[in-house]
Amino acid sequence: YLPIQNYNSFLKFTNWCKTSVPDHIGQALNSIKNDDAAVKKYGIQLAIDTCRKLMAQQLSLHFYTMNLASSVRNVLEGLNLIPRRHERDLPWGVPMLRRKDGSGDKIEQVRPIFWSNRASSYVARTSEWDDFPNGRWGDRSSPAYGELSEYYLAYKRPKVARELVWGTPLTEQDVWSIFVKFIEGSVKTLPWCEQGLSGESTIIRENLRWINSMGFLTINSQPRINGAPSEDPSVGWGGKGGFVFQKAYVEFFVPPHLMDRLLTALKDYPNLSYHAFSANGTEYTNAPGPSVTAVTWGVFPNQEIIQPTVVDSASFAAWKDEAFELWMSQWASAYSTDSVSHQVIKNVYDTYVLVNIVDNDYTNEDSDIFKIFARVITEGMTKDDLRGRVLELEEKNEKLHETVAKLKIIQSEASRELKETHQELSASREENARLKTQLRELRSRLALSAI
Repeated sequence: YLPIQNYNSFLKFTNWCKTSVPDHIGQALNSIKNDDAAVKKYGIQLAIDTCRKLMAQQLSLHFYTMNLASSVRNVLEGLNLIPRRHERDLPWGVPMLRRKDGSGDKIEQVRPIFWSNRASSYVARTSEWDDFPNGRWGDRSSPAYGELSEYYLAYKRPKVARELVWGTPLTEQDVWSIFVKFIEGSVKTLPWCEQGLSGESTIIRENLRWINSMGFLTINSQPRINGAPSEDPSVGWGGKGGFVFQKAYVEFFVPPHLMDRLLTALKDYPNLSYHAFSANGTEYTNAPGPSVTAVTWGVFPNQEIIQPTVVDSASFAAWKDEAFELWMSQWASAYSTDSVSHQVIKNVYDTYVLVNIVDNDYTNEDSDIFKIFARVITEGMTKDDLRGRVLELEEKNEKLHETVAKLKIIQSEASRELKETHQELSASREENARLKTQLRELRSRLALSAI
């Protein structure tokens, strides 16, 4: 049995395994899919109920934890198969705080006061990510580090399917266009992205489309969010009644000539933190030393601040090996080694640089992480290229104005119809009042005639 951890992983596994899901389960999950805590709680209770039915038939149980053992532990406790633990030893002398598990019991959990210079404290700090594994970054010693285990599902993908999805690129620009198609939605998957863009990325979709078309090949991104409700269908997460925050973040592969211009431009953007690696291990960063930066956090009633996603320099060093390897193991391997497409992908693997950029000015509405990309790209444009870009933007602006104008017409018509409805309703009320008056008069006359 594999307990449901969150909605996205549930969809991935059921689609991959071709599992038939009962309608009532699908409907129940769909109604709470944007509430991670509710999905996890439902998954635990569903597992408890299912296992009780199996045990009643004298059947044995086997659980898959997928390195996320907390749900399985909660299920076992709910089935009274393990003793409930109320105390545990204090490791490294750090304080212990109690938190509630999925069955409502309290268990001990390490919460460090200081974490920046202690790896063991950092592991404890990221232990909550096993409850809500939304983020990529965690300490490399965490069993649920990032979501790397999910990438291994890609090894099941047939080579023919990959050729159909990504075609046969003959130039680096062909590779760029595949990334653009992924942003637009016509390509459904990339080696680094099992699914299409998340709902929150639609906010920055146009910016992503443009920079990918110019050679900044994005594999992860998130917009700036400053205090959005946790129930927001696009950017919300966690339980109800909270507020979520995000620093703008972009992670991408970039060719060396653009990397050189990017490094020069970054000197003029002190609010941006960056970290980069080439495949051979050459490192670029403006951080003074090892660092951990929270890029997603939430404030919820009656609990401490939750930080499910950070950018950690040590973890990025571990992730870059996986990220580069996917070029070869998942993309280049789709083609014969002597083909042009294989050589194009291998050249990208050999020469491109993996970069992440964080905009730390998340409270400033005027701060835009994409400004630096616009600067780097336009500095390399010819006059004709710039003129073409201006015309493209003007065309999109014109279409936007047309859309706004149409919406205004629709709004005006709706307002007029609403006004007419109110007038009809008012007339109906007046007619109803008149009929009631006539009815009372008739009753009075009938009463008088009967005397």
